[in-house]
Amino acid sequence: MSHKLPCNLLLGIQAISLQVNVEEESCVRNAASLVNRLVKFYEEKTQNSDPNAVMALVALDLAMCGIKFDTETKELLNNVEAENEQLLAMTAKFAI
Repeated sequence: MSHKLPCNLLLGIQAISLQVNVEEESCVRNAASLVNRLVKFYEEKTQNSDPNAVMALVALDLAMCGIKFDTETKELLNNVEAENEQLLAMTAKFAI
């Protein structure tokens, strides 16, 4: 059973208290840091400090990053599989 650690974070203007697995603490803190950097970026870019508007932009940005990552990963996997098939076809010519 994994031990849980208290993890108190500030996301934008919202304080969050979580219990996280030891293995996930670093990831959670890095994610919170990224969210806070994006909050500052969008506050400056839009000249808007409305927490709801800013957090909506942050959520959209992070969702788009996830979708782009998935798309690029699938394309890369398809390219690797296609190259593997070509290599297997070439080696089949030399099979005994």
